[in-house]
Amino acid sequence: MSRKNVANSSLSPIPLKEAISDGCPPPHLNLRDRVVWLSDNGPEFGYVKWLGKLPDVGNDWMAGIHFDNSVGSGTGLYNDVQLFEAPMNHASLVPVIGLIKAEDYLCSNTNASPSANSGDTPQKPRRARKKDEKCDELCHPNASPESKLADNYVNKFKDSLSPSDRAKSASATFSSSTSLPLTVPAIGGVQKYASREEDAAADSKSSTLSLNGSLSQDLEIGSVVEVIIDSVPRYGVIRWIGTLPYQGDEKKLVAGIELEEECTGCTDGTWNGKRYFSCAPKRGYFVRLSQCKKDSRFVSALDRRRSLLFGSIDCPTITGDVPPLSSSEDLQALCGKNRGIQGHHNSCYLDATLFAMFSCTTIFESLLHRPPSPEDIPEYSEVQRVLKEEIVNPLRANLYVRADRVMQLRTLLEKLSSVRGLTSEEKDPEEFLNLILNEILKAEPYLKLSSGLESFFYQLFVEKDEKLILPTVQQLFDQSFLASDIKLREVPPCLLIQMPRFGRQFKMYPRIIPSLYLDITDVLDNSPRQCSICGQVAEFECKECFGQFGEGLDSTAFCHKCLDKSHAHKKRSKHKTTKLSIPPEFSMLKEHTSVQRIYMELFAVLCIETSHYVSFVKCGSGPDAPWCFFDSMADRKGEQNGYNIPEVVSFPDLRWWLSDEGTQFLLTTKDDKVLPEMARRLLCDAYMCFYQSPDMMMYR
Repeated sequence: MSRKNVANSSLSPIPLKEAISDGCPPPHLNLRDRVVWLSDNGPEFGYVKWLGKLPDVGNDWMAGIHFDNSVGSGTGLYNDVQLFEAPMNHASLVPVIGLIKAEDYLCSNTNASPSANSGDTPQKPRRARKKDEKCDELCHPNASPESKLADNYVNKFKDSLSPSDRAKSASATFSSSTSLPLTVPAIGGVQKYASREEDAAADSKSSTLSLNGSLSQDLEIGSVVEVIIDSVPRYGVIRWIGTLPYQGDEKKLVAGIELEEECTGCTDGTWNGKRYFSCAPKRGYFVRLSQCKKDSRFVSALDRRRSLLFGSIDCPTITGDVPPLSSSEDLQALCGKNRGIQGHHNSCYLDATLFAMFSCTTIFESLLHRPPSPEDIPEYSEVQRVLKEEIVNPLRANLYVRADRVMQLRTLLEKLSSVRGLTSEEKDPEEFLNLILNEILKAEPYLKLSSGLESFFYQLFVEKDEKLILPTVQQLFDQSFLASDIKLREVPPCLLIQMPRFGRQFKMYPRIIPSLYLDITDVLDNSPRQCSICGQVAEFECKECFGQFGEGLDSTAFCHKCLDKSHAHKKRSKHKTTKLSIPPEFSMLKEHTSVQRIYMELFAVLCIETSHYVSFVKCGSGPDAPWCFFDSMADRKGEQNGYNIPEVVSFPDLRWWLSDEGTQFLLTTKDDKVLPEMARRLLCDAYMCFYQSPDMMMYR
């Protein structure tokens, strides 16, 4: 195919020779290099077919990759220029910084023979593995990075064996590679075991356990591990798993490890006269399985590589307890680019919700601390750990969460739920909230209704009032409870209110003003209320008087005297009234005390515009606490293979827009286009409002 000559364009792709002719240092890759790209679904292998720079993307080195699998999006054509040629959907342009040489990834030295993944054999497309399906992870071209590394080590160690031992090793490796992933409770103690010269068959009981037992950290035969011997870290490959006699506790599993280097006191794979695996002399080491951990050299290297794919900003795991942000100084530090939670693959619904829930409030703190119970799923602690140590703590301590950390949570949730597409597809906040609160972490429902139902959020169901030009959340809240004829049995610690809209597009009202404080006094069951006329303790309720003696639900409450007087009028003489229940402890003091109104405080608003979610969050509590705006995909570095840049922006004018003065301005300004962007998104795109009870926060 002929190439179009666009050399005169300042935004044309710049090939390698032209770029380095200006004195620019060359990239660390060469044409025809075999490389690996770490995608969300695992490593993808391919060849470098083009190197250069794309001025319309940035100044970074870019590589044109011919992938083995169809994970690309074209044939090598970019802006009408054929940079290289590849089959449809096997070509992609990737930042060089996000690629790893295959030999480095597989830990091969320059003299090692090419592995299955570094040759010319195309990889087979991945398929979903059935729940109980056995798989040879060491031989599968799309096995996990750790399994690939283990495979390479096994091959390398075989080269150092004698011909007879090499045959035994090959047999042992083949038989062990069919084992399923194993897990086992942690056990203590490191032991060395003396070697014997005799060869004997391995104990059949230990062989059965090595196949059917379970290991911590997903360790299995072939895993590359690290152990401590005489206070020195040593590295090797697990070659056998089972139990050894005469330990005192034969139920505790032991790993037979082939070490990289010789070590005094180690064997050739025998223990007490029995051969459990074969290796070179002084390299066989037996140790409690719980004392093994994944080789930190490769785990950290892979983690660094993954971080490069999302912008090279470190995002370490943080243990312990980190308090939320709560002051103007905290907000000042929080604002800026690369702040908040980085978006990736349609994660905005999750990013905006997590930021609202955990950045600046403790109302959801119990989710991070409740110990597991017998009714919880086995993965409860892991979900809780990832949420706390990989997302919430880094957000509060370092003000930034990288997208791969959130992907850990998304992957767990997709594995544990019936909801599909959590790692890649667009979802809504209520789907995530229902999943994490109800199904996974099994939190206590926030809303307890007089009907006996319990829920985590409340959907506003109202009929459109054509006279209501610019409704507030308080007005819609009152109307919804009036129509539903239900009450709250107690003050909720948190009230998540969904706006009246159908799907993401249709909005019942073009603008809604989020009420900074929500009065819930008149929706509480068995709670004292005020007479709408005289202000004394109310004894009766008349819903048909809604809006006649004031605004909202408080206009429906009357004391006995005012009820008789107001309903003597012929227009109200046939109204149906209901006697209110007054708490006994309040009845004794009703003549000497006034009814206290109960309010909930707005602390976050989730908004949606053209399928993209953002959030407004209050940094702290109280009327003077500052507000900010968060977008997990505010900017982007690169195009298809780039990454998103999250941003937090201070929004000091929020309280004005929600004030009486702001309301008057909005009533006289009909065109949404003249509104500032953040004000428009807050007022026109509100999807869910988060309220918290200041009095209940101290108990959460």
